[in-house]
Amino acid sequence: MSYTILWAIVSLIISTGESTTAEMQLILQDPLEYEHPADRCESDLCTSLLDLINSATETIDFAVYGTRMQTDILKALLSARDRGISLRGYVDRDKFNQNYYTSTDEWINHIGQIRDDYQRELQCQENFEGKPPCDQPKDFLGPLQCVAYDLGSERILIGGYASTKSIPSMSIMHHKFFIIDHQRVWTGSANISNSGTGGYNANAVVVLNSQDIAEVYTEEFDQLWNRHGTCTKDSNGIEEFDLKSGKVTTWFSPQDNSMRYGVKSLIARAEKRINVGIFFLTEKFLTADLIAAHRRGVDVRVIIDATAAKNEYSKHEVLREAGILVKIENWGSKMHMKSASIDDQFLILGSMNWTSAGQYSNDENTLLVNSKKWTAHFNTHFDYLWETIPDTWQQLGTRPDPESKDSGNACMDGIDNDFDDLVDHQDPGCHDLDPPALPDLPEYQIINSDTYTYHKKQYPLVRPTTCDASYPDWFVCLPSHYRIQCSQLPYQRFTATSDDALSLDGDNDGIACEM
Repeated sequence: MSYTILWAIVSLIISTGESTTAEMQLILQDPLEYEHPADRCESDLCTSLLDLINSATETIDFAVYGTRMQTDILKALLSARDRGISLRGYVDRDKFNQNYYTSTDEWINHIGQIRDDYQRELQCQENFEGKPPCDQPKDFLGPLQCVAYDLGSERILIGGYASTKSIPSMSIMHHKFFIIDHQRVWTGSANISNSGTGGYNANAVVVLNSQDIAEVYTEEFDQLWNRHGTCTKDSNGIEEFDLKSGKVTTWFSPQDNSMRYGVKSLIARAEKRINVGIFFLTEKFLTADLIAAHRRGVDVRVIIDATAAKNEYSKHEVLREAGILVKIENWGSKMHMKSASIDDQFLILGSMNWTSAGQYSNDENTLLVNSKKWTAHFNTHFDYLWETIPDTWQQLGTRPDPESKDSGNACMDGIDNDFDDLVDHQDPGCHDLDPPALPDLPEYQIINSDTYTYHKKQYPLVRPTTCDASYPDWFVCLPSHYRIQCSQLPYQRFTATSDDALSLDGDNDGIACEM
């Protein structure tokens, strides 16, 4: 299916904005520009925001995950409030009424007109307590995620992924956007922090001058501002806007199914090349789409963050097994983008990591951009980032310790790069002559035929025909005694029937065993 046809199909379910004079600016942060995070506003992605705030004449609305330092931005907001600008803010809170970023409460105390999602967090938690429907691998406690991927050449990868620790129920308000005077929008992957807007991490930010796009973002903000514990948000449909340099569609999570109908639709139809710069990549179905693209001849390259590569659900090794080129950054700073380019024509931008939480529960915003101009700009930057990472960190089984001498300035940047509460030379990765190995990731298996052998007996890999019609008809089922603890391994979501002789639906929820 061509992209022209794809965009036409998407357009059937969207309304088209008439912002014919609107324009956008794409700002990409070089993670090697600064040696450490700082309370500064010198990078283009920060000064662009500062300029917007200082130019405001009527209103400023912002929804941000949290704040750390960034004194210049706070001063600009306070100055705007003092000159009569209507100012509203919205931030994340966890179930303990805490925010991850250390300056958030200071901002609230100074600005005043800031609300949060604490009541929503209390009322809308999913219950992950109790025994999961499938047993986890030994020494792993988190929910089990079962996968099966056809790698081609009669190679099938199967695995059971789980975290070493239990995962608390949590849905985060993960937006990073500002709306100025109902006309301009600043949004993307950069948090308002010394490592985000401070310019340390690799990030992608978009500045949009469009009254129509600003209106859509204001509708999202108003839903946050007024929900008072409401678990869901209304979807106003996906909207398309004409810009001077291309087209933009706006998507919000979780109400717009941004991953399934937006991101995955573009990847599933890629014909030439895909460049991905992503913080977390744990979503198993999107992983399948990247593998399928590679198998049909698409040139796929992925850069993943080193800290995220420690996550037990990360799919970087699966992609490598499939033959996809994956580099794990060793900058010290983070690969914090949530971006990709498709076929020199399309861009995926925004705040959403490629995870189940990003798709199903977090508050996120995603932009799909149809523009050769901005895609070329992104690809040039991606090529530069790719060359900064040694080929050492492209090999199967390799990943740099994010806080070690392997990772740029990580041992002298003054922050805890691997979230273990040890900073710089307090961390054994920085001070030990022979630092400890990184923790093991969950194991997977490669099966080289349509059957596997257990105790000298051959078992078939079953492919039922009851898969969701919107997904490829592929499913692998194994007896429960198989050592990876997954008796059901969906390649895509699978709907089981109550009279299924193989008892695929272990927890009787109508869906075969998966997270």
